[in-house]
Amino acid sequence: MNTFHELGGAIGVAVLSTIAAPSLIGQIPAGQIPAGFGGAFMAMTVVALATALIAAVLLPSGELPVLDGPHVH
Repeated sequence: MNTFHELGGAIGVAVLSTIAAPSLIGQIPAGQIPAGFGGAFMAMTVVALATALIAAVLLPSGELPVLDGPHVH
C-alpha cells in the first residue's frame, strides 16, 4: 500500500511538471499565469473529479459493522 502511494505521487508530479514545463521557457508577463500551469491545474482538476466519481461508485455505503473486542491496528 505504501509503495503504491509513493509511486502514484511520483508519477503525478512527473506528469504535471511535464505539462507545466514548456511555459517556463521565455519571458512571462507580470501578473499572468503561464498557459502550461493552467493546463496542469486543469489536469489535476479532471483527475480529482474522475477519482471522486470512481470512489463514489466503488466504495460501499453504510456503516462499518461493530466488532467485539478492542480495535487494534
